[in-house]
Amino acid sequence: MGTIRTTERLGRSLGFFQTFAIGTGTMIGAGIFILPGIAISAAGPAAILSFLFGGIISMATAISMAELATGMPKAGGSYYFISRAMGAAFGAVIGLGAWLALVFKGSFALIGLADYLFVLIPIPIMVTAVSAGLVFLVINYRGAKGSASFQNLIVIFLILIMGAFILRGYSIIDSSRFTPFVPFGYSSIFATTGLIFISYLGISELASVSEEVKNPSRNLPLALISSVAVVTLIYLGVMIVISGALTFEQSMNTYTPLVDVAEMMGGNLGKVMIVIAGLLATISTANAAIMSSSRFPFAMSRDNLIPRWFISIHEKYDTPHNAILATGILMILLLLLFNVEQLARLGGTFNILMFVLINSSVIILRNRSLEEYKPAFSDPFYPCTQIIGIIFSLALLPTMGLLPLVFALFIIFAGLTWYKYYGKGKAFPKYDIFDVLENNIQPVPLEASSKIKILVPIANPKHEMDLLYLADNLGDQIIGLSVIKVPQQTSLTAAQEAFHENRLMMDGLLRERFEKFPIIVGHEREYIIAFDHSITNSIMEQAQLEKVDFIIIGWHEVNRFHPSLGTVANQVLSVANNNTVVLKGYLPAKIGRIVVAYNGKENSRYGLHLARRLSKSTGAPLHVLRVVKPNVAEDVKVSAHRDLEELARDTSMAPIVYHVKEHFSAENAVLEFLMEDDLLIIGDSSSRFKFSLIGNLPYVLAKGYKGPLLIIKKHKPLSSEGVNNMLLKKLNKLKFYIRGPQ
Repeated sequence: MGTIRTTERLGRSLGFFQTFAIGTGTMIGAGIFILPGIAISAAGPAAILSFLFGGIISMATAISMAELATGMPKAGGSYYFISRAMGAAFGAVIGLGAWLALVFKGSFALIGLADYLFVLIPIPIMVTAVSAGLVFLVINYRGAKGSASFQNLIVIFLILIMGAFILRGYSIIDSSRFTPFVPFGYSSIFATTGLIFISYLGISELASVSEEVKNPSRNLPLALISSVAVVTLIYLGVMIVISGALTFEQSMNTYTPLVDVAEMMGGNLGKVMIVIAGLLATISTANAAIMSSSRFPFAMSRDNLIPRWFISIHEKYDTPHNAILATGILMILLLLLFNVEQLARLGGTFNILMFVLINSSVIILRNRSLEEYKPAFSDPFYPCTQIIGIIFSLALLPTMGLLPLVFALFIIFAGLTWYKYYGKGKAFPKYDIFDVLENNIQPVPLEASSKIKILVPIANPKHEMDLLYLADNLGDQIIGLSVIKVPQQTSLTAAQEAFHENRLMMDGLLRERFEKFPIIVGHEREYIIAFDHSITNSIMEQAQLEKVDFIIIGWHEVNRFHPSLGTVANQVLSVANNNTVVLKGYLPAKIGRIVVAYNGKENSRYGLHLARRLSKSTGAPLHVLRVVKPNVAEDVKVSAHRDLEELARDTSMAPIVYHVKEHFSAENAVLEFLMEDDLLIIGDSSSRFKFSLIGNLPYVLAKGYKGPLLIIKKHKPLSSEGVNNMLLKKLNKLKFYIRGPQ
């Protein structure tokens, strides 16, 4: 008997504000506390527009990120999105680039921390920066707790302080200091945007926690968009105050312009408050850089793009200590190699490349069939949003300077070279950008030796044995899923605790049956207990998490008029993002024949493949029945015979006995052919995104045949009907935005 693994999963835990705080906290950092003076010295008061352009590009990317995060709510953020949209080679490049972007921002934040501490205590800048880096490295290596609540408090404090700074600052603005507004020409505005672009690095962090967000279709887009909007408004307000309060010479000669303005507004108290805000912001940014950037090598290692040394978990601290160690050490080394402006430009360059690829990923995924991409939020302005994000980001690259561009090209070359000699052939995903462009990324048809992973939702002890028997004979790995349905008024955590205190009798019986079920030698099994407010949602979620090949589920609710559309089985068959096998009725003690009602369409072909596996495993003879109307052209009949002859030549799994029947009623022909103890297998309608068990052949047979029936539905990610429907929805949304509610 195989080993049984039991898994328990809880729902999502991050609400809107927690998600908003992550995005806002990672952006409000050293950028706005250090860069204003440097930006004004490069563009004059027009540096205000530089921050505005940076906000526009970031907003476009945030909208794209919202679609990607709800379409693929997985840990890994931008690395995961880009690697799945463009292949493992681009994954190697963006994984390395995104990691280095955060490392550079962390080093930049350490310099900012040291500058602000120097205002209070004159310790040498480099000593403070290196010491702080070592402290953060130790904290993250050991896995300090409670950082989420601390992050929320920091964000609230920063918003309040910066809001007070802006409101109070307007009273001391001298409008004459805005003249001339563009002293160095209009090109300096865009050039300065590249310099300050590192200030917007951080929105990708929201995507990396997307799988933990409650109601992600609402909260993720809202948090991404609102965090960029709030941060941009704060940046603009701060820049207006600094430009109007300090002279051009004063702005050029300070790394802490906010401190100077705060002292003008509130004396020593104002100075101390803004220093505290600067310290908290830079501490938060530097610490988050080490904590978050370690996730990129961790995710790349799981995809076999870099050695698995990076995913080693510390036995005592439960942290990815090697990834954290590599990140922290590199962050400290960068302090010794580059000055503050170089750090900003290098980090900003990688941020620009990441923004280009994120916006490109949305365009690619909208036009290609990636099975796992099902966004709950779709950009209503597509593709205008993505075009803005791509064009403006690319336009910034020439302004970054020679060193950042050379460094970026080197990282691209290094990433592609590493993939070619290390990751190619073993890294995941297996496809590359050419496969994506050719729309050739779907799995090839299953072969006789293919390993199949099956999810079996079990709720009825009487029916469980049949479902497990089918799963055992059709697949190689069986996952039993027991869903504990929780009332909306009860939290999932509370339900889990109550379950452990007083285990449900039904679940105990299901688990006992699962444990005692005789399995085929070598097959793996896993038992999952999921707590959810929706049984259907839980089945869908677990199927995607486990990456199963298909779901086997029971269906008994056929009545004389129609199937019960509200039942779990029908909901799964209607909306599952997985291949689905539905069993109607109960299996006999011994299957007499396996009969496939074959029509040559995709679901029917997949049903025949599964029937071959079942026949080989159980020893039941396999018969394939094709029904043609007597009045069809003769070449159609000949073609039907030829197709079945070709199928019969393949004896790799099980021999086929085929039949071609002429009948005006396909339903009656199939029913007349069936005998007692036959297992009938039929493909569901091949219509995409359409529930098709009403009034068609599968439903008529399900109603008319008293024996067991398997209905096969192969998941299809994209269809012309779906695209037309999507375009229609976009058009309706556009009309709504233009006209407003009628």
